[in-house]
Amino acid sequence: MNNIYSETFNVKDKVIAIIGASGILGTEYVKLLGEAQAKLSIGDINPERCEELAEQVRSQFNSDCISFSVDNTDSYSIESFIEKTVEKYGRIDVLINNAQIKPEGFYAPFEQYKKETLTKVIDGNLVGVVIACQIACKYFIKQGYGNIINISSIYGVVGSDQRLYDGVNNPYFEGERFSSPVSYAVSKAGVISLTRFLASYYREKNIRVNCLTPGGVFDNHDQTFSNNYSYRTLLGRMADRKEYNGAILFLASDASSYMTGANLLVDGGWTVI
Repeated sequence: MNNIYSETFNVKDKVIAIIGASGILGTEYVKLLGEAQAKLSIGDINPERCEELAEQVRSQFNSDCISFSVDNTDSYSIESFIEKTVEKYGRIDVLINNAQIKPEGFYAPFEQYKKETLTKVIDGNLVGVVIACQIACKYFIKQGYGNIINISSIYGVVGSDQRLYDGVNNPYFEGERFSSPVSYAVSKAGVISLTRFLASYYREKNIRVNCLTPGGVFDNHDQTFSNNYSYRTLLGRMADRKEYNGAILFLASDASSYMTGANLLVDGGWTVI
């Protein structure tokens, strides 16, 4: 389909590196961009699952896709991933920071939250994103351009609605009320702030930095939670895992060429009221 729309949203042969590639949303981003014939470098803490995904993309879409093990709490691991991407393709056009970590104690009640857990989540969800952006931007400056997409959460924008967990069994801490953890809210809010900082910092370097903030995705959730969540949205449901693909394609392509420092909210109307 050769028309203005296919050209505007075209990512064919763009070198796109994705950290946090094999989770519920990362997998969909990889498949979408692979089908669109981008050149992919995908990384995840689970290298076996990551390579399975890369092989699926190569065989199903005949696309170029390489995979690596990436630990987002390890600066060397992040640096190695980006360096290998550039070694393979000669450049990097887009970096997508999609990693999220859930160490032991992640769902602990606030009163029992351990410093070690809090530090590790912030290290992976936020500090690792800072490091990835820092390393990628060194290459972007040499190239004269670059595009970063950071993934946040609605709980980085508004307060966690703990009412969603009323009546939901806590499988992690028996006898305690289930709740969304403090580490998640703090780290995801930081990702949005980082995005704005970098957009301003690299304003004259032709480096665009934007954020995608998705709402909740249905993944065989407890029925009570799903009902509570759905009631909270204007569309009356949780998202399907494929419903963020359009936003990713928009941000990765030249369709968003006049957009930087923005936080694109795709949340079924959650944050409207």
